[in-house]
Amino acid sequence: MLVAATQASSLVQGRIYLKDGRVIECAEKDRIKLPKHSQDVKLLRHAFYKDKSKEVYRFEEIDSIVCWHATSPEHLRKFIPTPKAGWLWVYMETPYIGAYVYSHKGYGIDNNGGIEVLVKLRSFSRSRTTYYLRKAGDSEFYDVGSASRNAKNVFRERIAAYISDDPELAETILQSDSKNRSKTILMLKAYNPTNH
Repeated sequence: MLVAATQASSLVQGRIYLKDGRVIECAEKDRIKLPKHSQDVKLLRHAFYKDKSKEVYRFEEIDSIVCWHATSPEHLRKFIPTPKAGWLWVYMETPYIGAYVYSHKGYGIDNNGGIEVLVKLRSFSRSRTTYYLRKAGDSEFYDVGSASRNAKNVFRERIAAYISDDPELAETILQSDSKNRSKTILMLKAYNPTNH
């Protein structure tokens, strides 16, 4: 994950998946404006032309957005709307658990396909970026803490408590000495509560 202080491309190509089963596709000249907070999604038809038009899809009617930078369509990024947090980037998903990132300032996709979580750096504070976890079958997302700090014991303890139904992995995470929160989150790829 790249945390950027500059504006990345927030106009991307992609598909909007609606809860009613419809899929809204971008044509080559169309762009989706990546939303933040709990914003509705804007699809710009002929985005860079005089005859452009705007379609708006309500936050509540969207299941997910799968999108990519126009120059790197092989790097798909998924975003999901959540009632409490707003738009979350799907950082990692397995059949058993998902990890998600919330960014108060929004998201961008770089021309190499990398995601950029936008932050505003100030003298004494940073914009809010947060990791959320959700087990398969759960409806609620679990806030495990900031995505922009070093991993400390409290962060690892929150994750271990949430995945206590996989005691071996919980212990491995507790014993981890990595200061990188992203690496700690990626350890959840091994989460499998059916082994115990």
